[in-house]
Amino acid sequence: MVPPLHLYQYHLTYHISQIRKLRKLPCVCCIRDKKAESPFLVSSLNKTYKRKMMKRESSPSTAMIIQSLFFLSLIGLLNAYNILVYSPSFGGSHTNFMARLADTLTDVGHNVTFLIPVADEARKGQLGVKKTKDVVIVEQDQIMKRQVKPIDDDMAQYWTTDMDSSNADTIFNVFFDAMVLSCENFMRNKEAFEDLKRRNFDVGIFEPVSVCGLGYMNALRIEKIIMASSCALYDGALAAVGEPLDFSYVPGMMSKSGEKMSLSEKLENYRLSMASYRMQHGMWDKETEIYRKHLGYGIPHWRDLMPTSSVFFTNSIPYVDFPRTVTQKTVPIGGISVDIESIRSQKLSIEWSTVLDERPFNMLISFGSMVRSMDMPTEWRRGLLEAIKSEPNVTFIWKYENDDLEWAKGIKNIYFSKWVPQTALLNDDRLTAFMTHGGLGSTNELAHLGKPALMIPVFADQDRNANMLARHGGVKVIHKSELGNTKVIKNAIRSILHDEEFKKHAEKLADLLVNQPLKPKEQVVKYTEFVARFGPFPEMDSFGRKLGFIERNLLDIYSVIGLSYIIAFLLIFFACRFVFGLLPLKFIKKD
Repeated sequence: MVPPLHLYQYHLTYHISQIRKLRKLPCVCCIRDKKAESPFLVSSLNKTYKRKMMKRESSPSTAMIIQSLFFLSLIGLLNAYNILVYSPSFGGSHTNFMARLADTLTDVGHNVTFLIPVADEARKGQLGVKKTKDVVIVEQDQIMKRQVKPIDDDMAQYWTTDMDSSNADTIFNVFFDAMVLSCENFMRNKEAFEDLKRRNFDVGIFEPVSVCGLGYMNALRIEKIIMASSCALYDGALAAVGEPLDFSYVPGMMSKSGEKMSLSEKLENYRLSMASYRMQHGMWDKETEIYRKHLGYGIPHWRDLMPTSSVFFTNSIPYVDFPRTVTQKTVPIGGISVDIESIRSQKLSIEWSTVLDERPFNMLISFGSMVRSMDMPTEWRRGLLEAIKSEPNVTFIWKYENDDLEWAKGIKNIYFSKWVPQTALLNDDRLTAFMTHGGLGSTNELAHLGKPALMIPVFADQDRNANMLARHGGVKVIHKSELGNTKVIKNAIRSILHDEEFKKHAEKLADLLVNQPLKPKEQVVKYTEFVARFGPFPEMDSFGRKLGFIERNLLDIYSVIGLSYIIAFLLIFFACRFVFGLLPLKFIKKD
């Protein structure tokens, strides 16, 4: 492949400056902007200058410059890499994150294919991809439709079920069953495989929510692989690539604690991480059997393929997340789904603007797209309703999924909607606060847009996300069962709405993130192009992943040291005993 276009920027800038001198064209300052790195920029500039110059007499010097620009435009076209992004549709936040990676790479001119095996029909409309046009959707066949259970049928249980180490092994079975069935369905589609095989991809990007795509990419002969996590971390993936996770101070994916843990919290953190590890590895082993059955038993096991990933993108913001030890392959790109420029340009409709103008304070209530407000226990809903009635000067905008609103009849300061323009509302100064479940997508939006929030985690990694953001002082976290405690929920809402300290800390964090030195999109583009040119990097494969528990935790060393102390103690003991045995001792009997 030809080196990236930015290596030619100096020459391109020179030629444009010469054209400007010759024809007094406006200065093209955007050449140093990120958009100028698009391989198609030079081509468009070439056409613009050519149209202007056709009306004038071309000098030899001008003709040479046009030829140079044309040559550079060809370089730009040759520089576009073919990239495959694999993302099963089962959770809106997961697919949206992978879609942002695809769109970011499309923006700079690469040929991106977004491959989506449908794991959950209800999420097929939540793909999140906007700029990438080559989208390949692998639909469920009749066999899968007969076997799969709709994920939404199982989501209501997470309102009342508290996940802990006693049930963590089985609580996500509906997700994993859907992923395994989706893998089998995907592998049965030979037409899609043959089509993709002809495209000669340079780089493949997958999320370890499934390893089906990992085996698939190997069968497509894609050697340069990037692993991308829409969560801050996957316990099972960290263990597989040799990245350490210190349970004494780093919360695992589904941890209920922050970084300061008691003895019992450390034990639960460890047990939850081990449960997550077993769940993920068990599902990945099943998927490995499936892709080997369909693609050939010569395809390596996922345990051998995953560590060969050249880079590990993680949806973690270093300034927000819990500090932890990472390998050199790990690149944090947290917040890539939060396009601040686009959000700032969004305008609310007259309808939404009118809602915000009704009262001096406004609070948005949304529990995301997976767990629905309509499934909230009636008792909890009543508790929240009482708290809402106690704040008549506040308009509560509640994302609610159905039209049965009799339970809230007569409450004037609630505005129900099945859909809300969440980012536009969070960006509006008239919105005072946010009540959220703590999904990582909403958490990152919250952090970037500087709104105080009441976070009420429901399931999965939401407890970790809430505790992570609470460290910065802009949010308050309560247990979901407290929704039924009118006194607790009233006090929590009142403090978030009226305590200026929460607002001050939230705005401080937002200011920091807007001005962070390394932007997520830049990281994605530069590292992906670097992998395309130079990957894979076997030298960066951590040897730690090959060590057993005893070696990795230095228990063998501690054993040797402990044994040496014991031997030294015994030698001293027996030496003293021997010496004292040689000494004449006289016992004097007292009367």
